[in-house]
Amino acid sequence: MTKIQLGLICFIALNIFIFVNAQQPQYRGTPQRNAPLTAILKRSIELKCEYTGADGEGQFVDWYRDNETVSSEKPGHYVVKSTNKESILTIKIFVQADHEIKFWSVRTNKKGFEKPPACRFRQIMLNPSPQSMETENPTEKLDAPHASVRRDAGQKISFTCIILPARLEEQKSQKIKWQYSKDEHFTADSVLPEDVIPASNTDNKIEIENVNKNHRGYYRCTLNDVSFTVLLRVKDRYAALWPFLGIVTVVLALVFIILIFEKRQKAARKAAALEDDDHDHTKDPLVRTVNRSSDNENKKRAIKT
Repeated sequence: MTKIQLGLICFIALNIFIFVNAQQPQYRGTPQRNAPLTAILKRSIELKCEYTGADGEGQFVDWYRDNETVSSEKPGHYVVKSTNKESILTIKIFVQADHEIKFWSVRTNKKGFEKPPACRFRQIMLNPSPQSMETENPTEKLDAPHASVRRDAGQKISFTCIILPARLEEQKSQKIKWQYSKDEHFTADSVLPEDVIPASNTDNKIEIENVNKNHRGYYRCTLNDVSFTVLLRVKDRYAALWPFLGIVTVVLALVFIILIFEKRQKAARKAAALEDDDHDHTKDPLVRTVNRSSDNENKKRAIKT
């Protein structure tokens, strides 16, 4: 057999092999088998198994986490949507327990694909990401999406970005990015104020030695495209006195108004009393007699003259 004949036979065999395999139903997973599977805590992740057979009948049964079906878990955590062509598993909120699963897979009733599972995914690894913040006060845990903290002007505060899971040594080359914004509208140019000091030997902590009203606003730390934001509220150190001073001012104003009113009332009563006295004298008979006597004396003097 010549080399040409041998090459021709190999070529025909290869084409037959490709043709036969092309006709066989295939299942393809996304992400692909060799692609790294990573997730972020408290975020969602999606696994998809697609059927590429010509008959269009994937016959998907259920998804498995190790040897247990996801449908046996609490409702809402896992969502499965299947058609004849594909089946998608969505983990709504990825938690530590999901990370501990060694294999994820979907099983079908397709002949020849019952076992092993059609699509099989390895353990989903966790990407370190900001999950909360802490301050210098151990009792302050800022883990809500819109967390806030309050300080009086002149006090000190520090923010520590809590990364979960903890970064490995090779991951620490990717630094945590800190930003500041007055109104939570962060841009690429959003940087920390000049007097906000990064802590030494770590990139996940910042400090403000003397808080003032210019520090009011939002502070955000970011790693692996995930951010956590906290609002700093600054209170005037004399703010507690303002309600008291307001009450004192109102009381003084009322006392002043009352004194003015009383003074005017007293003046009005005195004027009314004088008017009443004059009116009463004109009606007094003695007063009228004296007046008549005076008039008679004046007339006599005039006649004599």
